[in-house]
Amino acid sequence: MLLPILLSLFIYLRLLNAIIPFDGIIHRSTDGTSYAYLSPPKTGNHASFIEQMTPSGTLAVAWFTGGENEPNCSIALSLLHIGSQQFTPGVIVSERANYSNQNPVLFWDNQTQILHLYHSSQLGNAGETNSQIWHVQSKDQGATWSTAEPFYTMSGSFDRNRIIPTMNNDGVLFPCYNTTTNSGYSFILRSSFINSSWTRINLPLTNNLIQPSIIRLNNSPQLRSFFRDRNAQSIYYADSNDDGSTWSIPKVTSLPNNDAGIESYTLKNGAVLMTFNNLNGTQQPRSPLTIALSYDNGLNWPYKRNIQIHADDNTTYIGEYSYPSLLQTSWTAENDNDIHLVYTYDRQTIKYVRFNEKWIKQGF
Repeated sequence: MLLPILLSLFIYLRLLNAIIPFDGIIHRSTDGTSYAYLSPPKTGNHASFIEQMTPSGTLAVAWFTGGENEPNCSIALSLLHIGSQQFTPGVIVSERANYSNQNPVLFWDNQTQILHLYHSSQLGNAGETNSQIWHVQSKDQGATWSTAEPFYTMSGSFDRNRIIPTMNNDGVLFPCYNTTTNSGYSFILRSSFINSSWTRINLPLTNNLIQPSIIRLNNSPQLRSFFRDRNAQSIYYADSNDDGSTWSIPKVTSLPNNDAGIESYTLKNGAVLMTFNNLNGTQQPRSPLTIALSYDNGLNWPYKRNIQIHADDNTTYIGEYSYPSLLQTSWTAENDNDIHLVYTYDRQTIKYVRFNEKWIKQGF
């Protein structure tokens, strides 16, 4: 009688020890990367975004917590200060009673030293066709936040990917998309710092192509935007030769898409990164999460490496590893691991991974 009890206790302790602690502590992997599991304030965590504040170098990670489309789904924030080996616990920085706040986008304004946070907001459990984009800001490096206010109120408006400065640094380009139709379409909000105005620029023929991710090519007025494909086939791209005022008709890339979030990013040396789920179709889990590297502005992707395939504590379980956000920091970490990635870890938490360009080129 005692033996079965002891055996059950042993199995329970094994399972207990296998539970991943969501404590924000950064660990070192045997492959040279570093990782951490952020500490969320609620269950149901998704759609993270990473940004760096200067000159402090502090990293800020925002995501939504509380369940997609659920009432009182909120925007959470966690910080990693220079020299620290632990992210701060996630705290709620924007919440509306009975509304679902989603898709946070952070933007650090180095001139004003303000951290801006934009996010979608719609009535909980009421779909996305009435979504608006709201805004909060912090003037003390993420310690305290303003009250959320509407920013762009056209119904169905969503944000997702990185805001980039205009060529002359006299404004920004804010990639957005609209969900009032089943297919969705993409547009850009362009600001002018001179008169604080925003102009909407529609991206042509982007039905079913949403969540644009924009990069600047060769430090020139030429831009390239990559798109998520609602048809779950391929990542697409379109070009602008005039700093985002006009755009080409989208073309297909060689990378697959499963109707899930992507993000592109230009490194300091001009190489382009893409993070995405390396499959098409919508029947499988959003896995693997892969990073690809290009040296010709995203036309070809000779190097790819999987970031996450299965659960870290159960190699037989394949969950959702999606909606990545990339950043190359102005400071370098141990062994020059200066590329930072955050993504959804099976809706349980947000996972953080740090690596370098050489690690990507080592392959799958």
